[in-house]
Amino acid sequence: MTRSEQSSVSVPDVIEFRLNSWMENAAICGLVNIIGKENVEINQQSIIVPLTELKNFEEKYFRYFAEQYEALSSITKILEYEEKKDKFEQTDFKDFDEKALKELQEYLTLVKRYGESNSYKAVYPLIDSATDISDLISGLKQFKFGKTALQNQQDETLEQVKKCYQNLDQIYEYYKRPDVQRYLPAKIQIYSVINKGYSDVSFLNRQESKGDFFIKYHEYFVEPVLEYLKNTHEKDKLNCMNCGRLIKNADIPYSFINQAGFDKNRKTSNAWNFTNDLYMCPICRLLYTCIPAGFTYVYNQGLFVNDNHSVQVLLQINQGIRLNILKLNKDNVKTTNTYAALIRTLQEEMVRQNKRALNDVQVVRFENDRYYFNLLPKIVLQTISDSQSELSSLLSAGYYLNGDYHSLYQESITHLLNNTNLFMLIYQALRLKLTGERVFANDAQILNLIKINQKFLEELIKVHKMEKEELQKIRTAGYWFRKEYSNENKPKSIGLKLLNALRANDKDSFMDVLLNSYMYINKQVPKVFLDIFLDDELFKTIGYSFVSGIIGKEYQENKGGNADE
Repeated sequence: MTRSEQSSVSVPDVIEFRLNSWMENAAICGLVNIIGKENVEINQQSIIVPLTELKNFEEKYFRYFAEQYEALSSITKILEYEEKKDKFEQTDFKDFDEKALKELQEYLTLVKRYGESNSYKAVYPLIDSATDISDLISGLKQFKFGKTALQNQQDETLEQVKKCYQNLDQIYEYYKRPDVQRYLPAKIQIYSVINKGYSDVSFLNRQESKGDFFIKYHEYFVEPVLEYLKNTHEKDKLNCMNCGRLIKNADIPYSFINQAGFDKNRKTSNAWNFTNDLYMCPICRLLYTCIPAGFTYVYNQGLFVNDNHSVQVLLQINQGIRLNILKLNKDNVKTTNTYAALIRTLQEEMVRQNKRALNDVQVVRFENDRYYFNLLPKIVLQTISDSQSELSSLLSAGYYLNGDYHSLYQESITHLLNNTNLFMLIYQALRLKLTGERVFANDAQILNLIKINQKFLEELIKVHKMEKEELQKIRTAGYWFRKEYSNENKPKSIGLKLLNALRANDKDSFMDVLLNSYMYINKQVPKVFLDIFLDDELFKTIGYSFVSGIIGKEYQENKGGNADE
């Protein structure tokens, strides 16, 4: 193209991005998060971004991730000990005991592990400092304290602690430098968060992993956009598969997006007639790098709610998830809190949007390096809304199965997200409880599972309605049934037989066991068991409620809980 042609090209002042699939919507949400809502024009189904926002975009990009995930960052864990160190020094180590010494030893191990990791080592060459941070980190290895060091050699041990603190002071000074704070937190998030959205290009390519990733991001993603906008595309014959803009070459495939594309050179058979037609323009490539900013991550779990009724709603609900995760993780960071944040936000949205039913919301989960998709129909959302107290009671409940811990809260939410009833989960928890396995849930929490499941079934297939009080009476009947046996193992054995019948949906076997057991204790069978023949779901609800009482404690109606609660 000649100079005169270049000069005649009118460079637009703004770029418009429209809502589309979940990927584009997550990226748009992320782009707004990065540059700020105040710098974007938000319309019903699109956003308009001034071209001036691309100036130093790489700074805004990496700063967002560093600030958003500061609480989970390893550099935060390193620097937060400084406050404790200062307190010990101010009191001349008066309160420095064996517990503090053990904590220091564990902390030094943490500093060495992070300080000598590849992410940290990749940043050190970018820092213009006379301090040899690698040497300081390595010097921490000389400080080793035994369990009885303070008892046997108190003065010598405290002197060593003081020398260790002097070493730490230099490390803190280095890590708090502005240039270190610019690079290191961002570098940490490259391999903790950013690479969950895309990989194998630019600074995420193994061959390009060293060097200034700010410059690499600008040159690979931002600069091509500016060049594209400067040029005319009247003679271009190809179109971007996402936005439809004209492009000259099909040289930007989707393969860099995780779980979305394929290597066009190695897997040509994936395309029709071995000809790849999935390619994009530089503008869309820049947009897709914002996908990780649209998701909210806790360790290896990510979450995005694709409520695409409007951009404003999309931003609002995902911001709610981020804020709820920050609240829940204020004291203790757990992956369960990702689900808890989703539920809290959905409940808040249903209250806020009373004029519009929150319906058919797509939830995109990132787990185990894969995306999982769930479409939440109105019945699931209503169940979640009606089960606030029951769901909250499950946050601390769980069990071990084959060495792996399963959160009852997380499992119940996963079942609901998959539009599946909770009978199998209830069976699993009761069976493990009866066989003496490691179950951290009482009968009241298991009954809450049954209540949630009953609400779900009532919304799903309009089963026979049962009030909470009815379920509680059945549970109480199970408790008093167990109390009739002097041998504790007998009711457990009966409970397992009842569970087997429930799982097999065998009403006859269930009633045989129940009638024989009540005949043995010479008591009348509660009339509610006549209802088990009305439908299968009611049979299981009544049966599992009864078995939950067999494993439980006495229920105090005036207190609203177990006798030991």
